[in-house]
Amino acid sequence: KPIPGMMKFENLQIQLVDAPPLQLDHIEPGFPNLLRNADALLLVLDLTEDPIFQMEILQELLDQMRIKPVGQGFFPSLDGGWVSKRALLLMNKCDARNAMEVCRTFEARFGSILPILVISAKEEMNLEELKRETYQILDIIRVYTKVPGKPADLSEPVILKKGSTVEDLALSVHKDFMAKLRYAKIWGSGKFDGQMVKRDFEVNEGDVIELHI
Repeated sequence: KPIPGMMKFENLQIQLVDAPPLQLDHIEPGFPNLLRNADALLLVLDLTEDPIFQMEILQELLDQMRIKPVGQGFFPSLDGGWVSKRALLLMNKCDARNAMEVCRTFEARFGSILPILVISAKEEMNLEELKRETYQILDIIRVYTKVPGKPADLSEPVILKKGSTVEDLALSVHKDFMAKLRYAKIWGSGKFDGQMVKRDFEVNEGDVIELHI
């Protein structure tokens, strides 16, 4: 059964769902919907068990479910019924003998398709990097709000999709903020700290925004 859990990354929590291993002759009912509704995919391969063969099986099964894993950049144009999902390939058991040699062979074939990260769950190798890479493929940003005259609370980020605007931030706070918003002040990606910006201003990672209604 899929098992949900939370992974802390800096000042936010990311929900992970540990899915059952994919099998060529059997796909659990509801499993395609689980993957299609996810924000991103972490595809875990075993470096001690022929990862190239595992990847070929994985690609075949994802094709059956009409799911296209992609790296960074623009999503490809797909036929009806298909979905694109940001994905990261995790090569587990990198601490095993000859594992890195196997990984280099794998990267030569698949490294241009998806980003690859080698890890060891047992030895807890590269798990902090895994958190950072997971955050990156989610295509989200953290911004912070502040009340006029008071400092921002940097422990409580507002999570937005990349490309979001001041108006999107206002809506995430409350629908009345969006309706009544006159302008905002921004610290971070503005031309100068405290710059007055309009509601269509695009916000960026780490910005602090003061909303005025």
